[in-house]
Amino acid sequence: MKGFSTWLLSRILIDTALAEQIPMLINATMDVEEAFSKARYFIVFLMVMVGIISCQPNEGHEEEVKQKYNVLFIAVDDLRTELNCYGANHIKSPNIDRLASEGVRFTEAHVQQAICMASRASVLSGIRPDKKGIYTGESVADLMPDVLTMNMFFKENGYNIAAAGKIYHHARDHEKQFGEDYMIPKKSWTGRGYVTEEAINQISLNTTHQRGPAYERADVHDTLYKDGINTRNAVRKLEELKKFDKPFFLAVGLSKPHLPFVAPANYWDMYPEASIAMPEIREMPENSSEHTMRLGGELGNYYGMPARYEDIDDPTTLILRRAYYACVSYADAQVGYLLDQLDKLGLRENTIIVLWGDHGYKLGDYGNWCKWSNMDIDTRIPLIFSVPGGKKGEVADMPVEALDIYPTLAALCGIEEPSHLEGKSLIPILNNPELQPASKEYAFSIWPHNRWNYDKTIMGYAVKDGRFNYVEWVKLNTGEVLEKELYDHQTDPGEIRNVINEEQYQEVIASLSAKIEERKAATDHDHGFKTLR
Repeated sequence: MKGFSTWLLSRILIDTALAEQIPMLINATMDVEEAFSKARYFIVFLMVMVGIISCQPNEGHEEEVKQKYNVLFIAVDDLRTELNCYGANHIKSPNIDRLASEGVRFTEAHVQQAICMASRASVLSGIRPDKKGIYTGESVADLMPDVLTMNMFFKENGYNIAAAGKIYHHARDHEKQFGEDYMIPKKSWTGRGYVTEEAINQISLNTTHQRGPAYERADVHDTLYKDGINTRNAVRKLEELKKFDKPFFLAVGLSKPHLPFVAPANYWDMYPEASIAMPEIREMPENSSEHTMRLGGELGNYYGMPARYEDIDDPTTLILRRAYYACVSYADAQVGYLLDQLDKLGLRENTIIVLWGDHGYKLGDYGNWCKWSNMDIDTRIPLIFSVPGGKKGEVADMPVEALDIYPTLAALCGIEEPSHLEGKSLIPILNNPELQPASKEYAFSIWPHNRWNYDKTIMGYAVKDGRFNYVEWVKLNTGEVLEKELYDHQTDPGEIRNVINEEQYQEVIASLSAKIEERKAATDHDHGFKTLR
């Protein structure tokens, strides 16, 4: 189309010049040779101008090229930054490491709420969880039925969309957001993912919660478990999507390493019992308050596990950590299968890949087993962007938010982002990961206690600037600040000591408190999800 336009423009210029301009240049008294000479030089000038015009960037063409990028969106449940490419040499994650070597890895990426439901709803809607009642964790269909989600944004802009595995938290959201383009696997497991007879029998023995054991090791192929079959379904969909003359947005959600920690035996074998270490930090932070983190978690709902608030003994801690690591390597293998098939299908050079975790997780850290806090161990996530022709093997260490994924993908694909998005494009960082921002960058997260009863909700607002993690605990319906916390990562990377009362930090506290005020002022108090349970 551009070639035709250039040809048409040149014909108009030349024909117009020949018809109108050249006669004006020729004096009636000139001889024939002089007249032709002037006309010849003028035509050459016109042709040069046409060439210059044809070489100028065509905005519509550039956008057209960018929109041809496919998007592979990989979400991993409960994935800590405890990966080899993040410096954890004891973890076997060769495929995620490979992706990091082919893109930009963010070391200070944070989710906006450390729980599956709200984190995913926030990322996919582009809205902070302190808006529209997202922090309650209800379905997107209930909270914001008319929001233009990430997947629907791509669909409206001419993309084929599809999904496999856990993308949204609620089944009704998968149905509404993807319809027939959501791939439902044929189950080869029972309950929450068990394949062994022993584990399946234990479901019925757990009369309180009807859940089997917290972990399972089975000598089976990857596809006997959920992530394996979902990944194979995603690859089959890739083969189908390749046939269309349209770009695609394919979302693949890996459930592991979320509880229960179930994985094929070969991944357990990667981590001999003797190689597993106890958590380095086993006590609550010094000077912490009753609000600092929610104790217990869903671990106590599984067969054979101590009840909530009861201590987990060392042997159980070690086997649970080993099981989690096995699940990380199992999930990593599925990432590798996706990458290999992209290459095999010839799609890799035209596909943007983003891999992110929906929050961190505590594996006995602080004596706890869950997420559900504003501590860095819960909010910090792996985030990797691999862009065709982009930077490779680079690391960005400034604070960014999971909320930034949506506008970044829109910008990379050359599509104008929706006006409701609250994140920012990371393209400047992707283009130059070492570039120091003109102004200080911050990442925000929240954690609500009593999130289903507004009159009792105590909201923890946190701001992170790369060195400090500052938190204010606020009674939501009155605005009263109940507690404050400050952790200095320069002297305390493990966040084991709250230094809020130390005089040397008072200027820092005042500055970060002003940032929290902005978040509190933007909180939506008028949503309709205030009393749920």
